[in-house]
Amino acid sequence: MHSFLHSKLLYNLDHNIKVKVNNNLSVLLAISCGQDSLCLLKLFLDIQNIINIKLGIIHIDHQFRIDSNVNTQHMQNIIKLLNTPAYIYQLKPQIYSELEFRNMRYEIYIKTASIYSYNLIATAHTATDKLETSLNNMFKGGNLDSLHSLVWKRKIYKKLDIIRPLLNFTRGEISWLCRYYSLPIWVDYTNLYYINKRNRIRHELIPYLKQYYQHNLDKQMTIFLNKTYYDMEYLRQCTIKVYYYLRHPTYIAINYKLLLTQHLALQIRVLKLFFNYNLQTKLNDTLLKKILWNLENNTTTYIESYKLTLKIYKTWLYII
Repeated sequence: MHSFLHSKLLYNLDHNIKVKVNNNLSVLLAISCGQDSLCLLKLFLDIQNIINIKLGIIHIDHQFRIDSNVNTQHMQNIIKLLNTPAYIYQLKPQIYSELEFRNMRYEIYIKTASIYSYNLIATAHTATDKLETSLNNMFKGGNLDSLHSLVWKRKIYKKLDIIRPLLNFTRGEISWLCRYYSLPIWVDYTNLYYINKRNRIRHELIPYLKQYYQHNLDKQMTIFLNKTYYDMEYLRQCTIKVYYYLRHPTYIAINYKLLLTQHLALQIRVLKLFFNYNLQTKLNDTLLKKILWNLENNTTTYIESYKLTLKIYKTWLYII
């Protein structure tokens, strides 16, 4: 018997992610032994025959916990009970930053999915993860885009997309499903360490906000983030249109005279896209505003940290 969360997953795949179900559809499930991951695994296994998809499991042992080996063995025991292809990787014990971990994970995901012909990679991010990530990025001084680093679907490599089908599942719903089906959860004790600021947001800040400000915080923040997501997407589309209109047809240059007639928000976004697209370089807002100030004053800009010179000739801004 399927639960209301099975129906919710099917709805997400059809309406929010817009997955086209066909005989060639294959999904690689990126999972650990935590409750979110096992919920994702359970739901997809149950609906596999309903929508006729090929499933695979990928698990990465980061080797940064003392129980990593036992945890991986637990994962293998779960996989043995399933008739599903699985790919388990173990990283060399080393101290990595959060960004390095993330980059390595996605590199392994992409390589595995490409070799074994998967169309989609599914992760177990939930509404709670989205809330925590948005708050964390906001505290770091992020912009509108950083509030939406977790989205339903994103292309990450050629014909390969990453999807997050549990993105509107609350922690309470996940917990209920795991208890209802008695899923063999492995608790990650490092989630209790407050040296990681995100854990403090999860265990102290969010409960505090729920108790004293908004008991329905998850739902209300989801509404807020959905509204700002549409604004962000509109700005992105405007940025791309303006960039294509202003770029030089032959050289790496942009019409700065026309750029300066745009709203400041678009000026910054177009410049950021200009450098990212042509040089794979991400400049911070301070540098971008300095460049705009120099453009208004017809001044050449030299960016020492990147060894770049921005030269003005007639109406064009060139990179030298």
